[in-house]
Amino acid sequence: MWIGAIRLRVRTKDAADAGTDSLVQASILRDGNEIRLFGLDYATENDLERGAARNYDYLGPVKLPRHNDKTPELPPGVGRTPMPYPDWGFEFSNGMKGHLKVRLRINGDDLWIEDSVELHVKQIRLKNTSFDTLAWTEDADWSHVASWKKDVVMSTDSSEGLKEWTLSLS
Repeated sequence: MWIGAIRLRVRTKDAADAGTDSLVQASILRDGNEIRLFGLDYATENDLERGAARNYDYLGPVKLPRHNDKTPELPPGVGRTPMPYPDWGFEFSNGMKGHLKVRLRINGDDLWIEDSVELHVKQIRLKNTSFDTLAWTEDADWSHVASWKKDVVMSTDSSEGLKEWTLSLS
């Protein structure tokens, strides 16, 4: 399966001192290996403030360049129609459960209390585009994959909380 877009819906706890000005990052892991690192940081937003809920969308070839799993790359100059893989996206040959993890990491000692994280994706699938043509097509709608609803305190100050928290699909 191929993932062409990732949405992390992140909610900060609505409590005193729950918000942070420290950068929080999300790593996408496949079988324990980081394949991409994203910042939970929009330049025009005051992110991760008390009670805030934000969608962080990562999509397209710039944000999700192709990372094959078990599908081998074709040699240079060799093509097929259709190609054995799309132009972008993350491949999870054995599905997401047990293979995809999201690791949150805080980069500062201004603590943050995470209230919930949801993972949504858009898959890229090989579909018929006419009676004799196949093409890679991204789903139009987001699919909910998982929700983690646990208050987690994060900070680089170990007396306040965790520096990293790994969210697993089981």
